[in-house]
Amino acid sequence: MGSLENQLIFTCLGSGDAFGNGGRLQSCYHIGAGGQQFLLDCGSSVLSGLKRQGFSAAAIDTVIISHLHGDHFGGIPYLLLDGKYGDKRTAPLTLIGPKGLQQAVEALAAILYPGTFSSGVDFPINYIEVDEATIVQRDSYQVQTWRVSHGSSQQVYGVRLSVAGRIIAYSGDTEWVANLLPLAAGSDLFIVECCGYHQVMPSHLDYQTLLARRAQLDCRRMVLTHMGKEVLKHQDALEIESLNDGDVIFI
Repeated sequence: MGSLENQLIFTCLGSGDAFGNGGRLQSCYHIGAGGQQFLLDCGSSVLSGLKRQGFSAAAIDTVIISHLHGDHFGGIPYLLLDGKYGDKRTAPLTLIGPKGLQQAVEALAAILYPGTFSSGVDFPINYIEVDEATIVQRDSYQVQTWRVSHGSSQQVYGVRLSVAGRIIAYSGDTEWVANLLPLAAGSDLFIVECCGYHQVMPSHLDYQTLLARRAQLDCRRMVLTHMGKEVLKHQDALEIESLNDGDVIFI
């Protein structure tokens, strides 16, 4: 293992589902690497998750959103609110996500805090909207997307972040699809949702399917998240590692 400066540090800010099963915060994962800070998904409880772990919301450089469901992107207006009135952010914020991200964020922010953002904020917001098989290339990192299957929306993606010589893959919310194989391939960490336990679930993955398919997923380490109540009941007996809020992984 290299020096801390060369490590990627992954912190689970929220491992919960939309229903708050297990009292967990909503989907949000912090990645620190190469002097940069990323969030994978940004559920509505993001500020609580950041503050529990001692992170400043104003220090987040880039937020990557898998799909436009509230428990995955609904925390962005709170980041903006904190940037405007809390830590009084000045640094640019990059938001990467499906087409319609900017419109959805602006509409939600207006509903949650009417008039608050009408005068704007004191920091640049850079929206990058992606589609299937998009590659966002920056000097120090790359984000790649794969279409997955979650309900009726076509704008639902698994995402893959390559930074500081490491690869983090994230399923977002999805049932089993073939695109999970290239998404996970060669990754150092694959974060995969596991909503169900005994039975196949429409729009979501389940533990039995993932256990049966585990050998097909070419990743160094796989961790389960977004667990439903039945999975949580069996968490101590799972044969695949699972995440809890606050877990930290050094890569």
